[in-house]
Amino acid sequence: MTNLYVADKLQRVTPAYPDDSLLRAAELLVQGGAGVLPIVSAGEPIGILTEQRLREAIAAGANWSEPVGDWMEEAFTPIRIETPVETAATYLANSMLPAIGVDAWGRYVGVVSLAHLIARPVAPVSVGTIGGMATPLGVYLTNGIVRAGAGDIGLALTGALLLILYLAASWMVMGSAQWAQTHLGIPLLSYYDSPYAYTWLASDLMGLMLRASEFLLFLLLMRMLPIAGTHAAEHMVVHAIERGEPLVLEVVRRMPRVHPRCGTNLVAGVALFLGLANFLQGMMPEMSEMRDLALLFALLATVLFWRPFGELLQWLATTKPPTDQQLLRAIRVGEQLLQRARPYSGVVPPFGIRLLRTGLPQILLGAWGTLALLSLLERLLGITLILG
Repeated sequence: MTNLYVADKLQRVTPAYPDDSLLRAAELLVQGGAGVLPIVSAGEPIGILTEQRLREAIAAGANWSEPVGDWMEEAFTPIRIETPVETAATYLANSMLPAIGVDAWGRYVGVVSLAHLIARPVAPVSVGTIGGMATPLGVYLTNGIVRAGAGDIGLALTGALLLILYLAASWMVMGSAQWAQTHLGIPLLSYYDSPYAYTWLASDLMGLMLRASEFLLFLLLMRMLPIAGTHAAEHMVVHAIERGEPLVLEVVRRMPRVHPRCGTNLVAGVALFLGLANFLQGMMPEMSEMRDLALLFALLATVLFWRPFGELLQWLATTKPPTDQQLLRAIRVGEQLLQRARPYSGVVPPFGIRLLRTGLPQILLGAWGTLALLSLLERLLGITLILG
């Protein structure tokens, strides 16, 4: 039983609430098949109902409509689900009390019995929904409870890298526009700063194209960096885990590098809506009812096409075919996540933990920190680093 935990051998019994009737509790007791029915309040176990206790209630003249909370037993043993099987089995062998499996926050997860700890086949690990990030330090994976791979520093570096890539794209576009205006007499910089954006004047269309080129150049720079291959490797490992495939190179190589839950899709949806809304509304006269219609059309188009557009951006820009080394490193992170998730199989973490595990706070902190550093350098050196 080495490397097995209580979470691997739990009985997933649907609990009752104190206000449930004895009839409902009896039904759940039969359905659970564990001989013990947990009674929970606010997610935490507060008592149990056994067949012996049910017989006592009937013998005492209890009505089937009475709340089970009046007849539950409060004597039980909570056991953390990350407890090794050997430790839990030794404890239960010397205890007469029923045992309830709880997570790290004391919330009910399942019923624990000595017989199941010893004899029950290992249940598949319930990892839950997996999220991930590609960072300069490698793949980051999480299921909202545990995480594996790149740590907080890697996530913060991702935020810094994304900001630097965007600024680099802006520098290149504005620098090229200024060079063309100075040396060739083509007023590209004036077009870029045009105050009449999103109209049909030639200068404004040129300005719109220049601003759109920043986004395209940003995507091109991302595609050129190794992080695009790391991003693809992350997607492919997540696909393999979600399909129940073994994490071996030959299998993971066959997985798609586009994933439907990638954050690129969300960015694509926002960009699609804002781009269409600004462009279409800019074509309409001021105070025109058609502006509202244009906004509605932009919303409808976004709802219909944001996911295909996001998947196209993933394929063309934010991912590229990974190397075998990138895949192998991502596979190791995936195996690490599965190992760490096993003791917490089926646990639902609090919102704050889930938010922290997404990596978004660390990414934002990295971007803001880089922005603050660049602002400080601007003041100290008297140069312009942040454009736009």
